[in-house]
Amino acid sequence: MTLSDLALRGAARLWYAKKLADRGAVPYARDEPRAAAGVGPVDHVLLIGNGPAHGWGVVTHRLALCGQLADVLSETTGRAVEVEYVGAELMSIESAVAWLGDRDLTDYDAVVVVMGMSDAVRLTPLAVWQAGLERLLAHIREGVRYQAPIVMAGIQSVTSEPQYRGVIAALGQRRADAMNDVSERVVGSFVNSAFVRLARPEYQPERPFGSPQTYRVWAAELAAAAAPLLEERRARGAERRRSKVEPRSWQWPAAPAVLEAAAERGTPELRRLVDAAKIECGVALAVVTLLEGDRMWFAAASADTPVAIPLELSYDLHVPNDRALVVPNAMADPRFKTNPFIAQSHLPFYAGHPIHDLQGRMIGTFCVLAPQSRPAGSIRLNVLANYAAQAEVELQRLEAEALGIVTA
Repeated sequence: MTLSDLALRGAARLWYAKKLADRGAVPYARDEPRAAAGVGPVDHVLLIGNGPAHGWGVVTHRLALCGQLADVLSETTGRAVEVEYVGAELMSIESAVAWLGDRDLTDYDAVVVVMGMSDAVRLTPLAVWQAGLERLLAHIREGVRYQAPIVMAGIQSVTSEPQYRGVIAALGQRRADAMNDVSERVVGSFVNSAFVRLARPEYQPERPFGSPQTYRVWAAELAAAAAPLLEERRARGAERRRSKVEPRSWQWPAAPAVLEAAAERGTPELRRLVDAAKIECGVALAVVTLLEGDRMWFAAASADTPVAIPLELSYDLHVPNDRALVVPNAMADPRFKTNPFIAQSHLPFYAGHPIHDLQGRMIGTFCVLAPQSRPAGSIRLNVLANYAAQAEVELQRLEAEALGIVTA
């Protein structure tokens, strides 16, 4: 790769980061990423990805691709369908397997992959795209049972996005076209799999980022490919015996209440703390995180964030139990410089302090992040520790409520 190629990719990554920042006021689905439709025997479908799968323009996954796919696939097959979604806009092909984490793929009768827009506009090299896609599909094929079908959507038209105009968008469209050609070849090499080139979306003028109607059209295209593969699988006698995917279990008892409040950026007290910390520390983002299973969940944030990210891709994985972690520049730190999520989020400065539950177990952090590298001393650790202590009091209060403990 030449220096000019590297410079162009750098410009494209910054352009994409700005476009994401410009979307700060655009609604997207932040509720439980699951939807069901129909009655009777259930087909369980896993939806993986970003872009159209993320749910831009609607406030619930019931109206987004997740819910629309459940509806259309149930109407097509005459069976009940439950669709679960894994992913976020900041997911990339290099981090896709990490997003699946420790999820048991044997639970699913089909997997639908919808991703690539962010990789296209960031000009991800075709070799990187192909290697990442082969790794993802091999991981899925190894995990599912009875050759459960895999359906992959092509990248939607880049220039159909109302925000994507100009030279970078045009280059992104060319990259998307090439990536779709690669994807079709790769998907074709996997048994019982199909590739679907999505039609150019027709956005409603008053809803230029997505609507139930937009997602319904895409769902119909995907269902048309998935339904025959599901029928073939059933014809081979590969019927499921389980009636439903088991709900998530939580280690920390207050997690459900905290994450329900996170849909509104956190409880009032946690919102107060992150907003104050952002101003006092002079950073772009202040966050209270919750560590549960293989995910780092955003319990409260001073700006828009994903619902959760894989723990292995987070700064929090490296925060000690008893003291703060400061990362002046992630791109110069061997622990983080090859991390695809941190590179894509453009927040190379991090300072985080641990938060503990009533038993003294570390359950999360109070952290601040910035889009430029900064000296470690630019954050006063006693200030960060004070915010962490206040957040800890709030989380322990919620824990006591969940346990039925009466406090004075």
